[in-house]
Parts: sequence; C-alpha cells; structure tokens
Amino acid sequence: MRTSLLTDAEYALLAPLIPVFGRPCPERRRVLDGMFHVVMSRCSWAEMPERFGKGETARRQLVRWMKAGVLDSWLVSATNEEFASLRERICRAWRRVARRATVSQLLLAKRLEMPAALPCAPCFLPDLTLSETVQKRVLHHMKNPWGAPRGFFGLAGKLLKLAGGDMRQWRVR
Repeated sequence: MRTSLLTDAEYALLAPLIPVFGRPCPERRRVLDGMFHVVMSRCSWAEMPERFGKGETARRQLVRWMKAGVLDSWLVSATNEEFASLRERICRAWRRVARRATVSQLLLAKRLEMPAALPCAPCFLPDLTLSETVQKRVLHHMKNPWGAPRGFFGLAGKLLKLAGGDMRQWRVR
C-alpha cells in the first residue's frame, strides 16, 4: 500500500487541475498529501497524522472537490499515461467520496472503465445503452400495441428496471 508523499512531478501534474474556492489555502500540497494518506491507508479522517493538518479540513475539501467536479477531471486525467503514478490514489480518493456522486458522475467512472473508482460492481450501475434500446422498442410498439409480441410490455418493464441499476449497491463504500 503506497502512502508516500506526492513527488514534485506528481504535484505539478495535479496543481493545474485544482481550482481555488473562496479563501486560498497556503498549504494545498500538505492537504493533498493528507487526503492521499487517508485514502491509501484506509484510516479514518480523525486518524490522519497531525503533520498533514486537520483530518476534517481534508475531508471537507475532498467532498467540496467532488461536488464541484474537480475529482471528475482528475479521473479523466488518470486515463492518460503521464498520470500512471497517481492513478491508484485518484481512484481511491474518488471512491472514498463516491456516495456523494451524482448518477452522471458514477456513469463517467463506469464509461472510463475505472472499476477501482466505482463504489460497486459496474453491473449495479445504470446501463444507458440498454435503457435507450428498450425505450425505442416500447415507443415503436406503442404505435400499434396489438402488434406487439405477447408479454412484450412486461418484459420491457423488467428490462427498464434492470437498466436502472441497483441504487442500494451504489452507496456502499
């Protein structure tokens, strides 16, 4: 398990992807190191070593970045080869706050094929392709419902439910 500090090169890659919200943080790198320490060691925020600052500050910042879409840009960047050294840390940070992610953010992680960032197996997340396909067929058969195969609408309803995923699984850490 890698909990070492960010190197200068790694920080140089991440720094441009971090916007400044409100009051600028003079110790941004220390907060980042603290965040990555917690997500990599899987300890609680309260157990974060004091040399990184307060754990609650790092947690709030990570949640703020998730809501603002900053972690999404990190996840997209992690698909590039130059971010290979940061990929595992970014995925774990994203997963740590995935309970606060919107459906579109979850689907982004699924589409990028980053299973380490997902809070559950990809099969439990919505499947937009299946949903769109079923909806097109339903609309087609709604023009002439008597021409639809027997049991079509019941099956279509079950497929749409399946395409929606299992929301109970998404919020699991």
